[in-house]
Amino acid sequence: MSQHDEEQIESLKRFWQDYGTPILVGVAIVVSAFAGWRYWQTEKMATSTKASTVFQDMLGAAQRSQLNPDDKAAATDVQRLAKTLKDDYANTPYGINAALLQARHASDKGDNKDAEKQLRWVLEQKPSEGVRILATTRLARILAAEKQYDTAIALLLKESDPGFAPTIEELKGDIYQAQGKVEDARKAYQAAVAALEERDERRPLLELKMTDVGLAPPAPENDEPASVEVPAS
Repeated sequence: MSQHDEEQIESLKRFWQDYGTPILVGVAIVVSAFAGWRYWQTEKMATSTKASTVFQDMLGAAQRSQLNPDDKAAATDVQRLAKTLKDDYANTPYGINAALLQARHASDKGDNKDAEKQLRWVLEQKPSEGVRILATTRLARILAAEKQYDTAIALLLKESDPGFAPTIEELKGDIYQAQGKVEDARKAYQAAVAALEERDERRPLLELKMTDVGLAPPAPENDEPASVEVPAS
């Protein structure tokens, strides 16, 4: 073995003595992290599959209850399965969807208190924006039905996303009108129409509501004038 080879070997020995342990520790951390990530992914998939199965069972029970309101067993299954999803799978979309379905089921039965409870639970989970708006508007309608008008309006005033402005403003107008606050209803309906015009959209029902509070609905867009042929002389 040449002196050059011996020097290289000694250099490698010194390098391993100095850095060998940190390298091994680093490799172990990377392997452990990857294994943990794979385990988390597997568990997440398994959890999602279980939650999906429970949710499908709940949908079936809700359908049976809707077809036969006297089916107490189906109504009990809806409550039981919804509770399972909310308790065990709250961090999945199925928990939130279960609460939304439970709220609608309660509302259909005239149980506004339970519907309110379920919708407030949804909002407490900090859902995505679209789900939050859906739960907020449904809750506002429930509160308005219970004549808690100021609470309903306060809930809607927290929402400022322009993408949902037509829906929010129209609902505010409905609540103001129910309170007899005609001027506030007019302003809300006008704001809803303005937001719709920016999208080049119209809502016939909203226009009917406007006439109910003494507003003229937006004029239809004029069609382009037809061209007139001038006969040759």
